[in-house]
Amino acid sequence: MADTLTPPDRMVELRERALIPLSGAFMLDQARTGIAGMDTRDSLLVLAINQANIAPLTRDPEARQRYGGLESPAPDEERRPVSLSAIAASLNLPYETVRRRTRRLEELGVCALTPQGPIVPESFLASPAYLQSVVVAHLRLHRFYQDVRAAGLMEPLPPSRYPPEPTVPIRASLRLISDYLLRTTELLMGLTGDVISGLALFGLLSAGDTLPPPVSLTAVLARRIGMPHETVRRHLAELANLGWCVRAGRGFTVSEEILARPEMRALFRDNAINLQRLFTALAERGLIEAWERLGLPGQPSPG
Repeated sequence: MADTLTPPDRMVELRERALIPLSGAFMLDQARTGIAGMDTRDSLLVLAINQANIAPLTRDPEARQRYGGLESPAPDEERRPVSLSAIAASLNLPYETVRRRTRRLEELGVCALTPQGPIVPESFLASPAYLQSVVVAHLRLHRFYQDVRAAGLMEPLPPSRYPPEPTVPIRASLRLISDYLLRTTELLMGLTGDVISGLALFGLLSAGDTLPPPVSLTAVLARRIGMPHETVRRHLAELANLGWCVRAGRGFTVSEEILARPEMRALFRDNAINLQRLFTALAERGLIEAWERLGLPGQPSPG
């Protein structure tokens, strides 16, 4: 039904489709590398807990600036605990799974359990392993921004709402990345039913530079997601049974017929909205201004 669209609508749809391979590659790269060496599910769990902990601070411009630097995590007393049931619901995971994983993360020093629920403590957020994850994620975000802009897919962005800072607010970038990853995870789960199936579908969609994508071998996709081969194979088989992908030789792909389904086109549209929200937030927080003025940390500044 794409041929019934008016020319402006068709251009919008083409942009939304073109963003999917770039978005999927960014999402899977981030999921695979995780946080401080944790696997994909634990990384998403930590992101969800931390985002809930700092939600009140994100509405305070002074706090956002105060805790935007790499070496400046918000102290524990300013973090709001979140209930395990709320985290389980947000990630569509069984409560017992979240409870068990959170207990294990507490033993590792990644979470601290309070009577009101877990927090991600300042001690972990200032650890060398976590800081290295932040730096890597920030570099990946900058490359993603450059790729979208180079492809001519970037919409106009607002100016910064903050005065120029002496350094790039790297920690602030991870909060915005986390927002995008969690919103995208929610979109994918709404379509496929669970986190791993959602990541597998996004992996299929981003297997090439354009849509429809080339065939993905299961082993290759498992490496891209950072999940066991058998786990990914099982989720791909279920996606095929549900009609979200098709078997092709020794792998899977997403056909043009599937791409044209209303639910898939809605995914493309919502992903484009989420991306614009990410880049707008980066611009308003001063990240893009800082990149252009200072360059990336450790690299020569422009000019």
